[in-house]
Amino acid sequence: MIYLVLYGFASYCDLATTSLVLTQTHHHEGNVFVTRGHAYQAGVSLMVTLGGALFMVACVVAAMQNAARVSERWLAEPIRSFAHMYVNPFTPRALAYSPIHLLSFALAFIPLRLLAAVNNALIFAFGIAPLGAPIEWIARRSSPVFGFVAVIVPVFYVLAVAMAPVAARVLRLLR
Repeated sequence: MIYLVLYGFASYCDLATTSLVLTQTHHHEGNVFVTRGHAYQAGVSLMVTLGGALFMVACVVAAMQNAARVSERWLAEPIRSFAHMYVNPFTPRALAYSPIHLLSFALAFIPLRLLAAVNNALIFAFGIAPLGAPIEWIARRSSPVFGFVAVIVPVFYVLAVAMAPVAARVLRLLR
């Protein structure tokens, strides 16, 4: 429940500042999934936010249900656990570390949305922001979708790795 409250707050901040940026005709927001030009697609935005909430809550639940399967080694070195790749996080081998990843990604989504809100506020105030500039630069040379994904996915991954020690502590408490 606490996760949903934090997710809701971060999402509200992101969506409210997106809407704010779009009130200025000379500014735009790089999230091509919830905007069309200067038009804010509230229905699409709500669906993306609710879909994200369902997916992230599923990650939290799966991590909690498999907390006892996480190896002590990876609880002690949660950041290093990200060196492991897998297709299915529920195989016996992957369950030694994948709950850390599932929880880390879910936790990282909250600061990602807050970072997006700060970025939007900077766009509103100054016309450009740390995430907006590279998104726009890449989008001009490829496509708006690729520009957005090429910037946001690595930022999300770095935040998830940074949240790994928190995820490991939570999982250790759930064992």
